Amino acid sequence: MSRPRLLPLALLGLAVSYAVLVPWLQPLDPRAVDLSAVLQAPSGQHFFGTDTLGRDVWTRSAQGLRMSLFLALLASGFSTALGVGVGLLAAWRGGLVDRIAMRLVDATNALPHLLLAVVIVALWRGQWWAIVLSIALTHWTQVARIVRSRLLAERTADYVQLARASGAGTAFIWFTHLLPAVAPQAAIALVLQLPHAIWHESSLSFLGVGLPPESASLGLLLDDARGGLLAGAWWLLAFPAGLLVLVSWSTAALPARAFSKGSTTQPATAPAVARAIPHTDPDQSPDGAAIRVSGLGLRIPSTTAPGAASLVLKGIDYRAEAGRINVIIGASGAGKSLLLRTLAGLPPAGASFTGNITVGGRTLDAAGLAAVRGTATVLVPGSSGTALNPVRTVASQMRQTLKAAKRPSSPADALAALEAASIDGSLAARYPHELSGGQAQRVALALGVAVGARILLVDEPTSALDSDTVGHVETLLRSLAAAGTTIVMVTHDLELAPRIADHLAVVQEGLVVESGPASEVLGNPAHPATDSLLGALA
Repeated sequence: MSRPRLLPLALLGLAVSYAVLVPWLQPLDPRAVDLSAVLQAPSGQHFFGTDTLGRDVWTRSAQGLRMSLFLALLASGFSTALGVGVGLLAAWRGGLVDRIAMRLVDATNALPHLLLAVVIVALWRGQWWAIVLSIALTHWTQVARIVRSRLLAERTADYVQLARASGAGTAFIWFTHLLPAVAPQAAIALVLQLPHAIWHESSLSFLGVGLPPESASLGLLLDDARGGLLAGAWWLLAFPAGLLVLVSWSTAALPARAFSKGSTTQPATAPAVARAIPHTDPDQSPDGAAIRVSGLGLRIPSTTAPGAASLVLKGIDYRAEAGRINVIIGASGAGKSLLLRTLAGLPPAGASFTGNITVGGRTLDAAGLAAVRGTATVLVPGSSGTALNPVRTVASQMRQTLKAAKRPSSPADALAALEAASIDGSLAARYPHELSGGQAQRVALALGVAVGARILLVDEPTSALDSDTVGHVETLLRSLAAAGTTIVMVTHDLELAPRIADHLAVVQEGLVVESGPASEVLGNPAHPATDSLLGALA
């Protein structure tokens, strides 16, 4: 992780130390009037000189900076919390709540912020909390927009889909994936709000509608400087304004690198021999099928014609043999991945299916498929690059997966689960961006395996992998099937499919056109689509 810039961090530290320590080490009343020391230039006795009433500007500036920082920190925290809350509510509830929240954001942005702040402060003149409220109520909108847009994107990310496919509940997904995803944005927003809040408070005090005149803030000091400038007292403006600019610049410069992470891809390491994770015996129907599908049709709403829908799966009949590796092949766009996601209870948004899906001898509707996800079935998405949570290490994600599956989830258990899925222990402390493509693919598969579900639905587990990594994945899948796991795998890898499949199905244009034992389908293809695929292999 990159370190914060040292110069702005050091300057901010000096400014904060000055604001905190000077009033404590020099307990002089910043409001004390000494008419015998009026408008004295900076000296060893008065480092920043004195003002028109003989007050020490060094002590008064420290007191003013402390008050400005205090008000700005409170206002920034309140503003960030309000923005995050509105953004979370809009993304969580959606629909009417989302539209109302976004119109509220638009209405707030349409109002002149300073004018709105003046009106709020005028209602409770001289109250510090009114200044905090006025700043917070005019600076939360951008945070709300950022949080909402980030959450809407993260909710559809593959790593969230993987957690959902592993049986994780809504609350678990929010607290372990979605909220941590927006936490860095909230932290950056808080830091970036500080200089805005400091200037806003200073502007209100300078205009005479902020803190009372007997108080000390940077805005009041700048207001007092107007009279002294005519007498040549440049220090009355230079030092408070310099502090204001210094603190604002150093605070705004901090997020440039403080929250960024380096990206280093490490070479792949050879995993240990795969060992199957023990689980309960698979349920199956009396005829030996772990999954049986009959007349499955899937309609997806049209994005261009309201009310219209496209039939993408057209009466599919399919069975997956229990304790076997069931491979589904077909051309791109044939409907293979849609079939797999429908079996997991994760069809596209707004889609509806007809027909019957039987899992473990029980016929389930969409709600039933979702209910058994994480216990009877688990889906491993094909895109490993986005299937992992970018803000958590491999070990942390494994522990979350084990917790969601109500399995032992200590650090030792997480390491054991990774090793059981042939993931080298040295990868446990890495973040997804530090993994190679093959490593990320195997980690995504390991998370699905760790759930211990009886049926593993795997989408393109070997896409774009080198031959060695394909061999590791193949070894893992074989060991799982030997231990009794039912595997349903979609693949475009026509070299792997004949090698690994016990049962093979061919999908074309939303239909299963041929299926059966792999040796029979490959040895004596009965459909032109199978001939075409085998011809491509040859």
